[in-house]
Formats: sequence, structure tokens, C-alpha cells
Amino acid sequence: MSKVKFVSSSAEIPTGQFVLVKYGEESGQTRNSLGLTITVARKQSKTVSDLSFLANIHTAKEIAKREGISNIFALK
Repeated sequence: MSKVKFVSSSAEIPTGQFVLVKYGEESGQTRNSLGLTITVARKQSKTVSDLSFLANIHTAKEIAKREGISNIFALK
């Protein structure tokens, strides 16, 4: 299974296929030609947001495994 690389900026993500997990205003998934972005909504509770972020990292690993994508990034 691919490892998740934590980045501090989207500029750190190299060109190529990837799955990205990041915080945003609303939760959701967006596909593009380079892969998939999973957005986790920031909630009032930091604990709930952090747990949701971790759960979505696990989801990203499973999606990457199923789709043969080796690059997984988490942008905090």
C-alpha cells in the first residue's frame, strides 16, 4: 500500500497522478485528469475535523490501491 506524504502547500505535489486529501469549506470529492481530491470540511470541533481527515486518508489509500495510483498526499 502506498504511503501518504504530508505537504504544506499544493506546490509540493509533483506532476502525475495522485490522490490528495485536504481541508476546505465543504466535504466532497473532485476528479480531474491527474486523479482525485478529497476535501474535508473544517468543523467547529477540531477533534471531529481531525478524525474525519484521518478517515479520509484511509479512504484515499484504498482508492489509490484500487486505481493503481502510487502518489497520495495530505495537505493540512
